[in-house]
Amino acid sequence: MASAAPAGQPQAQSRSGSGLGGLAARGMKSGAAATARGVVQISTLVQHNPAPAVKIFCCFWGLLLSVASVLCLFDVVGVPEEEKGGWDLKESLQSFYIFIFGLLIFFCEAKESWTNAIFDVQTKFFYYFHFLATQAGKAFFYFYVGSITLFLLPDNDFWKFAYVVLGGVLCLLGLIMIGLRYCACCQPDVRSSG
Repeated sequence: MASAAPAGQPQAQSRSGSGLGGLAARGMKSGAAATARGVVQISTLVQHNPAPAVKIFCCFWGLLLSVASVLCLFDVVGVPEEEKGGWDLKESLQSFYIFIFGLLIFFCEAKESWTNAIFDVQTKFFYYFHFLATQAGKAFFYFYVGSITLFLLPDNDFWKFAYVVLGGVLCLLGLIMIGLRYCACCQPDVRSSG
């Protein structure tokens, strides 16, 4: 009998060990599944502009930025021949990027039902470029696009003025959005309690 007890003990330990191991494995799997759901849920959460006027203006300005870049790239606007300055490759490439960034701004701020009607564009942008789903990320992106637009400065006076205005306003919109995000008086909780 004395030899049966020690033989039984390892057997009991083995059963409890496999039970704990199975329990740990099930716990780990359910934890991983919950984490995966949480990550997907967090990444699809989008912070919208608290001020509808800023959202509408950003949407309009992004579209205007794209249209102006295309007009400038293809020299559509009738500028007198003596004022036409030759665009080098750097300015053309920069204008193309401004066009793409303007479309991106438009799709970020446009109504979700409109943009997701076309291949779920807005949802994919917010999923793959998560910084655009946050208020601060959008604000700093708008400020960046505004600054590269502001400092493009082509030789032509008309386009120089147009890009300074477009870039300056976009930088200002970025600063306003940063203020709306970080200013305590602009937070919804502070306004309702005060």
